[in-house]
Amino acid sequence: MLDIELSDSQLQEIESGKRLFIKAYGMVRSTEDFLRIAVRRILARFNRPDLSNATEIILKELTMNAAKANFKKVFFMEKRLSMANSSEYSAGVAEFRDTMSETMFMDYGRKARDANLNILISFDYDENRVIIEVRNNVPMSTEEEKRAREKLRMAMSSEDLTQLFVDNIDESEGAGLGLMLCLTTLRSSEIDPRMLSIATDFEKETIARVEIPLRPDHVPARAAWRSALAV
Repeated sequence: MLDIELSDSQLQEIESGKRLFIKAYGMVRSTEDFLRIAVRRILARFNRPDLSNATEIILKELTMNAAKANFKKVFFMEKRLSMANSSEYSAGVAEFRDTMSETMFMDYGRKARDANLNILISFDYDENRVIIEVRNNVPMSTEEEKRAREKLRMAMSSEDLTQLFVDNIDESEGAGLGLMLCLTTLRSSEIDPRMLSIATDFEKETIARVEIPLRPDHVPARAAWRSALAV
C-alpha cells in the first residue's frame, strides 16, 4: 500500500525552492523512502549532505510518533475506551503497545485514512536553514504534553544526552525513546537540542518542529525572537 499522497511535481518543487507539503497516514516503507529522498534533495541543493543522516533520523522519529498517536486514537475508538479516563488510558496504552506490529501499522494506516487522521509534513528551506514541521490532527493530553515537556527540559540541562537516553526511556508508551533519540541526534550533529519543539493546542492538533541550521552564522528563529524581546 502506498500510504502517502504524492504529486509528480513534488521533486521539481524541491529544486525550485518551493515549500514542500506531504500528507501521510502512517510510516511504512514507501513513506520513509520518499521522506529520505526529499531530505537528501533539499540538503544537497544547499551543499549540506553531511546533515542528511541526522535529519532523516529525526524526521522518521517525529513522523512515527505522529502516526502512533493517530493509531492510538483509532485503537481507543475501536475498544470504546476513554483517553480522558486515567485507568482506561493506562490499560488501553498497555494493550496498544503490546499488540502493535508492522502488519498492524499497515492496517491502522488504512483505518487512520478512513477516520481522516492524517500527518502533514512541511519543509520550509533556504540557504540558511531547513525547518521541518510534523503535524497530526490528534492533540496531546495534558499528561502527554507534560511528559514531553519534561523530556525536553531534562535534555536542555543534561551534559550527557546518551546516558540520559539510556536512563529515561518512557516504558509506558515508548514515546520517550523517539524524542530522546531526536535530541541525542541533534547534539551529536552539534545542533542545539532547543531547535526541537513539540506543542499542542489540546483540542485539534499536535505540532513537532525542528530547525536545522545550514550556516554557522545562522541565527535560529527562536533565538532571533528572544533577542528581539530583549531590545
